[in-house]
Amino acid sequence: MTQAVSGSQEDSRTTVQCNDAPPKGSGPTNPLILWTIRDLHELEELRANWESWPGTRDSDLDFFSGRVRSRGSRCEPHVVVLTRNARPEGILIGLCERRRVPYRLGYFTICEPEVNVLEFVYGGLRGNASEETCAALVRHVIRSLDQGYADLAFWEPLDVESPLCRCALQLPRFVSRDYSRCTKGHWLMNFPKGLDDLLMSLSRSQRSKLRRKYKKVFGGLLGKAQVRSFRSHADLELAISDMEKIASRTDKRLLFGLGFYDTPQIREQLAVAAEKGWLRIYILYVDEKPAAFWRGTVYERCLQADDVGHDPVWSKFSPGICLFLNILEDLREEDIKIVDFCFGDTQFKQCFGGLRRIESRVHIYAPTLRGLQLNLLGTATQCATDLAKFLLRRTHCLEWARRVLLQLARAPAPQT
Repeated sequence: MTQAVSGSQEDSRTTVQCNDAPPKGSGPTNPLILWTIRDLHELEELRANWESWPGTRDSDLDFFSGRVRSRGSRCEPHVVVLTRNARPEGILIGLCERRRVPYRLGYFTICEPEVNVLEFVYGGLRGNASEETCAALVRHVIRSLDQGYADLAFWEPLDVESPLCRCALQLPRFVSRDYSRCTKGHWLMNFPKGLDDLLMSLSRSQRSKLRRKYKKVFGGLLGKAQVRSFRSHADLELAISDMEKIASRTDKRLLFGLGFYDTPQIREQLAVAAEKGWLRIYILYVDEKPAAFWRGTVYERCLQADDVGHDPVWSKFSPGICLFLNILEDLREEDIKIVDFCFGDTQFKQCFGGLRRIESRVHIYAPTLRGLQLNLLGTATQCATDLAKFLLRRTHCLEWARRVLLQLARAPAPQT
């Protein structure tokens, strides 16, 4: 299972003595053994343990393997395995890839240096999540950076109260620590028993407004409205095409370059989700034209939203919210416990999300000149962005600036 790495890369196996282990001569020690797997085929040997530990969809073995394969030859798994007394006790699931990393000042991309990145997926820690385990795993990641395996490591948003987040922030050296953290809310909702149950949880004014909009959309006032569900491989081509038509017009695409894109990576994720029976795509059509979409999965009784969007032509009717209400009604017979709205503090999520936890991306930088440059760049751009937002809010110009940028983004390119 293990694989030795020569040169500047780390050895594949490292023994770590627990900080709280008894001193020599006082009894048997209990060392933690860690090693890194960098081959997809070798991950299969861990399947039984991997699947016995609860985790997120992104850390599912098949979903993760598909993600690595879709990124091509410049990407390989980087899964740290921790054992105690020769028994696997936990894994930290990540990948190593050489790619361009964008650094943004507000809405603008300043530069995109090409770097070697260790990326750990959302919910990538499976198994024992104790402080001791997290400290050992983070030290192993730091050792990988010390030996030149990557320029930086980062975790998809971590719960700021978790031991893994604390260790990733506190254990690195001063020059390698993350000083550019940006915290965001992660919203969830208990799955309602029915549409009426959800509406009754809202204020009277919200409830009345949503009912009016729902009737307008599905009552024929806008035209013939129809919602289609896509779950199988056979549905993917049409679903991807119609989602791309909508996504290309959304504000998040025009301003931030974010949202749904038709890429090989996304297609691989959709294919895996369809094969496993997790896929849930819903598209709202008005007079046979795509108006709004919702893409997600059902995994371990959790309905997770990945991408949503609507054609701005229909914005005043809130087609995205109306589609979401329709989805809840369609899925009411399925065994779903939680709706995961993912990251961000949008008005929609604040309206429906009853549970919120604070999460943050965390970086650790290599102790090299390159790592120092990336750390300074990340810190400077984040601080400048935070200052610009603060000044725009204080002068009540934030929404104005957003509207101006959106108008510029939507303006047709000048003809030559």
